[in-house]
Amino acid sequence: MLFRSLAWQGVTHPRWLFGTLLRTLATHGMPHFENSSATRGAPILSARAVRDFGAKDHLSWEHVALIRQQWTRTLVIKGLMHADDARTARDMGVDGVILSNHGGRQLDGTVSPLRVLPEVVKAVGPDYPVMMDSGIRRGTDVLKAIALGAHFVFVGRPFGYAAAVAGEAGVSHAIQLLQAEIQRDLGLLGLERLSELGPEQLHRR
Repeated sequence: MLFRSLAWQGVTHPRWLFGTLLRTLATHGMPHFENSSATRGAPILSARAVRDFGAKDHLSWEHVALIRQQWTRTLVIKGLMHADDARTARDMGVDGVILSNHGGRQLDGTVSPLRVLPEVVKAVGPDYPVMMDSGIRRGTDVLKAIALGAHFVFVGRPFGYAAAVAGEAGVSHAIQLLQAEIQRDLGLLGLERLSELGPEQLHRR
């Protein structure tokens, strides 16, 4: 399924297919995984390919500057968890950030993105796109994030569970549940639109 999807994307983008992929094959051979390590990894089409999801300490803001220079379209960075980093990303021309602790699977005991969201929004300004994920499980979680200044909220793991249980139908059902929760919770707050949410709807314990 994945190979068919990649093949279809290739034939429907002939400029990329002939200008990038075929030129790379002719010049360097099969592309390898090497975007997160100085050591060349396995070929991208290999039964034994093992990607490096380990240490990323060799990546720096210099790499972001290089990517920004090379990539002129929309650029969003995911995984920031501090106001200073979000401000740096904004000042380097990054178009938006996603606050994320990657579902807590990277660093044990890390803070929730929801807790750093207000200070990040304050640091970069209300008009700069700040998004978030991690730990979103119900409609009220979405409303809290929006109220604290998030422009968009991503939900991942619940839909993964739904897909594991019932496939596409399960994901569709999960989306409907979350949508209904958001709409119902807005009504219980006396609101009609997400745009009406703000810190005044929250009470700090």
